[in-house]
Amino acid sequence: MRSILSIIAGVVVGVFGVFLIEMINLSIYPMPGDLDVQDPTQMSSYLKQLPYAAFTLIILAHVVGAFIAAFIAGMVSRSSRFNIGLLAGGVLLFFTIWNAVTIGQPNLISVTDIVLTSFAAILGAKIGASRIVG
Repeated sequence: MRSILSIIAGVVVGVFGVFLIEMINLSIYPMPGDLDVQDPTQMSSYLKQLPYAAFTLIILAHVVGAFIAAFIAGMVSRSSRFNIGLLAGGVLLFFTIWNAVTIGQPNLISVTDIVLTSFAAILGAKIGASRIVG
């Protein structure tokens, strides 16, 4: 039971971290008010005009979120700490992959995002599993 709760806690805190960084990104690079995010043509056009700095912040958000999720889950869990951390980080990695596939961002950004987020999840799980809580 504690393992499941630690995964949930890690994912919730990780998603909150992603949310905070992406809100900063949106305050620096706001979306046009008339943008229909459900329209692939409009989203593609919007993404083509975004500077790479905006994508860098998105990647940073995903990396930080996966690290935090894996770290917290690995730290709080009592057994299989590294694996539990990986599961929590893997949830955020899944969202990163889903985002890369559905949003239509540039391929280089997608690959970089997925690779860095994977490494962050592994590192977060490893560091979190080495800490003892409760």
